[in-house]
Amino acid sequence: MRGWTPEHPVASYLLCTDPASRLLIVRGARAAVAGVGSWDLPGGAVGAGESPLDAVRREVRRELGLAFDLLPDDLLGVEWAQARGAGARDRLVFLWSGPMLSAADTDRIVLDARELTDWRWAGPDEARLLHPVVADRARERLRWPGGVTYHEARGPVGRTRGVDGPS
Repeated sequence: MRGWTPEHPVASYLLCTDPASRLLIVRGARAAVAGVGSWDLPGGAVGAGESPLDAVRREVRRELGLAFDLLPDDLLGVEWAQARGAGARDRLVFLWSGPMLSAADTDRIVLDARELTDWRWAGPDEARLLHPVVADRARERLRWPGGVTYHEARGPVGRTRGVDGPS
């Protein structure tokens, strides 16, 4: 159905590291223009009729010019992220395990300038570059590899929720 949007938007991101266990992070073009300086993991929104796995493959290919043969077993976790701002909606986030990238792999990175302005390797001390929820998500998965997890990211919002839904 045209114009339909899900109650909970779905996003899909990839966690890639290098041999030094640094995390590949990207800076979105919109964030750079807005001057927010926000960095994120490669990936993005899941389109209508698209699976989260197909979406992360598509996003990484488009954003970085890299094609990975990701499999369903590469799923690290699923998170329900509570809306935190006015007009925002709760969303579901899928996190996938990407390959460990070599210097030869990173030499092949070609950024889509419409999507990204930069990429870099981030060590543990550079987690401040990521949104705190994203940084926690990545740190947790790097500490406890293996096994799929489900997480709920809740934060202070202007409403409360009871067992039966919004109150």
